[in-house]
Amino acid sequence: MKLKKFRVLLTVTLMLIIIASIPVLAATNEKVILKNSSNEYLIYFKEFCQKEFQFAISTNSNTAESDLNFVNSAKDQPASEAGALNVAYINEASFENIFGKNPTSLVAYIWVKDADDNTVIKAEEIDLKDALTEKMITLVNTTTKANESTDRIEIDTTKEYVTNPEVEGITTTVRTGKIVVKENEGSKYYYSLIKVSDENADATEMYNLAETMGKGKDTYENLSDEKRFYDLYEKLTPAENDWTEVENSEILQPETARTGDKYIAYIKEENGKETTVDAKLLVSRYDYEEKRIDEEDKVITETVKLPVTFDSGAILFTALGIIIIALAIFIFVKMKTNKKDENK
Repeated sequence: MKLKKFRVLLTVTLMLIIIASIPVLAATNEKVILKNSSNEYLIYFKEFCQKEFQFAISTNSNTAESDLNFVNSAKDQPASEAGALNVAYINEASFENIFGKNPTSLVAYIWVKDADDNTVIKAEEIDLKDALTEKMITLVNTTTKANESTDRIEIDTTKEYVTNPEVEGITTTVRTGKIVVKENEGSKYYYSLIKVSDENADATEMYNLAETMGKGKDTYENLSDEKRFYDLYEKLTPAENDWTEVENSEILQPETARTGDKYIAYIKEENGKETTVDAKLLVSRYDYEEKRIDEEDKVITETVKLPVTFDSGAILFTALGIIIIALAIFIFVKMKTNKKDENK
């Protein structure tokens, strides 16, 4: 009985040792898929961008390696100066060989061998529906630009919203930034402002990506950032009941916004059955100018707060907040008093 238990324990121990000694094949390797045309794809693996490899793809994860057709990796043709990278390339012909003429699914499995013929990736699932497309890249690029013609919603951030509130009985002039939506006839527009803060990790990551995308990175890193940005864009898109209707073609910055406050502004256009959603990245500035005048109408102190520069691709949500204290009432009364003194 004791011998039987010992044998069972020994067997289990040996199995654990064998499992532990097997090279670990990563379940999810860092990769990004780019769709070049209707049935042409480039698969970038972060680990293999700088070295050649072989790969095979099958729609059956249980396919024996001996039955797979391994082919050499190809070079992409990036526009950047970082140089060409190695990719698993699927062209029109190989796409049809893998998925058939009229596929109902674009899910497949990929095997990768390194230069020493070792299988380093085995039957990892890939879904070509998750590929980054030219349309998605365009959306990412236009999201970080303003005052330019796009195929989505055009806006203007150069205009100001002017009010004249009274401060302790003195009329002041306040200018704050606003978004002016260039509306199309027959369309209705809605917006939603998402504040970027420590409490909203997704918004913070999306905003940070906009500031760093394309700066000294290779093709893989750029594509990976763009795909992540797009996924966050989709995730943060407001729900149906989280929109506010745009009035007078204007979206005003929050009254509580101060210098450095960042927002993601989603804008929606509805025209019959067609709906377009756009987004812009914004940062607030709050500047003011204050002047004090003595009894002889001379400026004795002047305080100027200069704007904070924001040099990324995101838009300046120009919260100028320029407050000019006119003291018109005080000056008018003073002039009256001076005339009375002269008449005496």
